[in-house]
Amino acid sequence: MKVILALLVFFQFSLAFAQDDLHSFVKGLDTTLKHVNRSESRPCASSALTPSSAQATKYQGKDVTALSEVEAQTLFKEMQSHTEIPFDFAIAGCEERAHEMSRLMLLKGIRPLKMFASVDENKSPRLEIPHPNGKDKRRWKFHVAPLVMVRINGKDVPYIIDPSMEKKAVPLQEWKRRMTLHDPKMPVMMDATIAEQYDISGRYVRPFSDENWNRANQEKLKEFKEYSKDPDGENNYLFQMQRDLERMDMMD
Repeated sequence: MKVILALLVFFQFSLAFAQDDLHSFVKGLDTTLKHVNRSESRPCASSALTPSSAQATKYQGKDVTALSEVEAQTLFKEMQSHTEIPFDFAIAGCEERAHEMSRLMLLKGIRPLKMFASVDENKSPRLEIPHPNGKDKRRWKFHVAPLVMVRINGKDVPYIIDPSMEKKAVPLQEWKRRMTLHDPKMPVMMDATIAEQYDISGRYVRPFSDENWNRANQEKLKEFKEYSKDPDGENNYLFQMQRDLERMDMMD
């Protein structure tokens, strides 16, 4: 009987303590909620990756981002700052550069297009720009770079982001003009494609979620980067390309 009475007393004390703990918990929760709902509470600050004036628009029926002139120039400088992209090795690799820049832009919430400029060599000479050495010329059958729209006085103007041949973002027509100074009347085919299109033929269309493709593209850029460090890098690259073509011919 004494044992039963002792147990009853113990349970009564336990219940009293439990009630006190519950009361304290509820009181503390009420205080916390009041603090959260106080008028001076503010949401956490966060900075958007997408430029403030960016707007979705279309160019030739394709989705693309429109920026202000200032934001387009800021975007150009940011792309130019990516030293892992060998912009100075412009003898080759425009597809790789354009694809990586497009990937970086999409990470910022900017949807670019790609602009392919190409020539029919039966009808016109190749595209041409001055070589950085000041003596030679770079000649291309085609060239590609990312395109965004720039809103100027209420109108959307296509601009090209191409640090391999420009010092700033430039209007599409200026980009084209720079490659045809040697023959201003030469016919040039201009083809705007979605950013996921890798090559001019459209044979390879790769989503930027394809990490294997992204890594392979970045490895190719590293290879071009190594060539760019060598004064004879361009000649070595062309020599290697010729050897590869000869091997392929031998396999046929």
